[in-house]
Amino acid sequence: MNYGKAALRHRARHVDAKSTKIRHKCTVILGQMLLLFILVAVAAGISAGLGAVKGILASAPDISEIDVIPTGYSTTVEAGDGSEIATLVAAGANRQYVTLDEIPEDLQHAVIAIEDERFYEHNGIDLRGIARALVTDIKSMDFSQGASTITQQLIKNNVLNEQWASESEGQISRLEKVKRQVQRKIQEMYIAVELEKKVEDKDWILENYLNSINLGSNTLGVQAASRRYFGKDVSELTLSECAVLAGITKNPTGYNPILHPKKNARRRQLVLSEMKEQGYISKKQYDAALKDDVYGRISEHNDVQEASMNTYFVDAVIDDVFNDLVEKKGYSENEAYKAIYQGGLTIKSTQDLNIQKICDEEAANPANYDAGTKYSFFLSFQVREKDETIHTYTNQTMLSYYKKKNNNKNYSINFNSEEECRAAIAQYEADMLESGELVEDSEYIFITMQPQVAMTIMDQTSGEVKAIVGGRGSKAGNRTWNRATKTCRQPGSTFKIIACYAPALDAGGKTLASVQDDAPFTVGDKTYNNYNHKYGGFTNIRKAITSSINIVTVKTLQDIGVNLGYKYARSFGFTTLKETDKNLGLSLGGLTNGVTNLELTGAYGAIANGGEYIEPSFYTQVLDHDGNVILDNTVDKERHQVLKKDTAWLLTDAMKDVMTSGTGTRAYFGTGMAQAGKSGTTTLNRDALFAGFTPYYTCVVWGGYDDNSIQSSTAYPKNLWRAVMSRVHENLEVKDFTMPADITQAVVCSKSGLLPKEGICTNDPRGSQTYTEYFAKGTVPKTECDRHVLVKICKESGKLAGQYCPESDIQTQVRIVDALQGSADYEYSVSKSILNETCDVHDENFKPKDDSGEDEEEENPDDEQLDGEEEDETIVDEPEETIE
Repeated sequence: MNYGKAALRHRARHVDAKSTKIRHKCTVILGQMLLLFILVAVAAGISAGLGAVKGILASAPDISEIDVIPTGYSTTVEAGDGSEIATLVAAGANRQYVTLDEIPEDLQHAVIAIEDERFYEHNGIDLRGIARALVTDIKSMDFSQGASTITQQLIKNNVLNEQWASESEGQISRLEKVKRQVQRKIQEMYIAVELEKKVEDKDWILENYLNSINLGSNTLGVQAASRRYFGKDVSELTLSECAVLAGITKNPTGYNPILHPKKNARRRQLVLSEMKEQGYISKKQYDAALKDDVYGRISEHNDVQEASMNTYFVDAVIDDVFNDLVEKKGYSENEAYKAIYQGGLTIKSTQDLNIQKICDEEAANPANYDAGTKYSFFLSFQVREKDETIHTYTNQTMLSYYKKKNNNKNYSINFNSEEECRAAIAQYEADMLESGELVEDSEYIFITMQPQVAMTIMDQTSGEVKAIVGGRGSKAGNRTWNRATKTCRQPGSTFKIIACYAPALDAGGKTLASVQDDAPFTVGDKTYNNYNHKYGGFTNIRKAITSSINIVTVKTLQDIGVNLGYKYARSFGFTTLKETDKNLGLSLGGLTNGVTNLELTGAYGAIANGGEYIEPSFYTQVLDHDGNVILDNTVDKERHQVLKKDTAWLLTDAMKDVMTSGTGTRAYFGTGMAQAGKSGTTTLNRDALFAGFTPYYTCVVWGGYDDNSIQSSTAYPKNLWRAVMSRVHENLEVKDFTMPADITQAVVCSKSGLLPKEGICTNDPRGSQTYTEYFAKGTVPKTECDRHVLVKICKESGKLAGQYCPESDIQTQVRIVDALQGSADYEYSVSKSILNETCDVHDENFKPKDDSGEDEEEENPDDEQLDGEEEDETIVDEPEETIE
């Protein structure tokens, strides 16, 4: 037998070749089987699919019976007592209809270019667009928007919208949502083709579409949107303005030019680019439109409002219902708007008209503002330069101009009177008009009161918001600016409870008795200070909450970990937090974006509600036109336990001290009603807050200047809280917060948070440092105080007394160990040098002086020393801490 290398290689090739043939044959057989399986599956799928499609089309509305012309019913908003507080009507749908010849061709072309470039070519559906969008739809599992033609969108807005809305009951799963989207898309395409066969008029379809499209800010249709954003009829719009409106259609909220001008500007550029590429406009027109400062006109025009505007509360109700229709019911944004403004809904709001009246009256009461009232303004005007270019100037450009010109970063546009405001405006206009002239009818001025305020009152047991104040003074100047629900400001020290002490007590191993050294503190290049620049030494958490002590707060968060504090803050319902907030400043409310007044109220409401967070809501139920419940906040509401009940009660008890002996005494309204709260201010007093609650309601008040100027007084939020809450509780039964059964009490030392040493902690030079504290079950300390020691000091040397020190020179003292220089405890501390040194004045050769003047007989020190004992160089009474 040949076992040579050549023979082995030949044998290996033969085996490999045979194996390859076998594998190839198997692959072919498997491939044929798989192909057969796929063909069978496809055939079965087609059969089932055709049956499913047939069923879907059978349930579609009959083309002979549908009407795509915008119509609808007004929606009613009711207060908590059932009285009507608002009627919502789609102004752009059936009240400001315009014909196609009144709509500029630029607007028609802009919408076609961005929404349906083959509008005049297809028969209702765009097969090329469908093929392009299908892959994206499958990847995103969202079939609600892709490749819809204008005809399809018209069907979806005015026909299928009502049909699918009436069939939506309860919160739907993602899979069910996708299923419905596919079914609706099939019906949408079918009806679109049938509609184009029926009407045979593209202009008729386009006209109805432009009169029903959702363009944000509660507008439906191009005429209503034109009046809303530009203050003029749609027939007067420029190319640039047409592109702004066309840019909104894809996402009426995200591309709203008032709320999101930068996003809309990017979309407007895309619209203009598509118009240029499709031959609707020239390069010259494109360039001119891009140079137009259209957003300056939009921003300032929209401070002017009609007298029939909604209240801040109704605005919040609309936003709440809109969001829930989209998120819980699977509506598109356009469908949600149509439901609200044309669906004939009945919205049962949570508003308490009596509480709302109290809030409005106190917010308007000048007596609540210690530093008085100043005035600021919204400003807009246009200047035509000599080269015919037009520039828009606003209150913001004015602020920036004078900050730079005067080299004063604290320059503000807040003045003592309206007259001073107008004089400042006149001077600014004069400065800007040096090289041009004022464009006729371009000037807009709206005077506002400052400082501004925001307030929310909520029933913490249900999450129902009873009243809000979105601003002080007339709402006419800031219709879209609800300071209570939309404006983010820094929460200051109110966030200490949320991001530090709540997690510390709940999961960080701390108690209200836990101690931190309130002393100068630096981490890296950041030095932390207390608001009064004083340091109290070893301070427990209760005291730190009561007196709002920064150092203790920061050190506590450092102990428990920033990630834990951030996790709890998110669990309290804050949606504006960022990863960049994961630092020690989180404990002091130094946040990237700040928080809204509404979400801060929800967080404090969770503490008031025994640790259970309930998402704040502005309505209880929404009924459709036939009286069926389509949204129900009484059963379908976000709620979860953030804190243990024991933790919530302990925090509440500490915050009761804030009201009676701490930083919140000004807010306390007495009457025996239990009250708990926390004050807050930010750097240079730019923000001032008070967050508090009773057994009935949670209320948070914010105050500050709209331009973030420095304030001279921060007391008025407390004034407002006291004034409002005292009136709200006038006829309510006096209650206290219910203490959980597992809460217990123990006497501890305030300097260590541990059990006191008998006869020592009570003999601190400043008086007894013991007190009685509340604890959750299992958290009572088991060890004795490690801060106090009893030492004997020689008066002659100032060091620990030795065995040769005369009794007359020995001073027994209770001292603090480990106190840092700069803190209030340092004066009563034992220095490290003293702890390590024994008196060097008195030794075995020391002879005490006799009053008679005669020398005493020298004693042998060994006579007093017992056999077997070592010499003791320190004299310390028992019990005490061992001193090394």
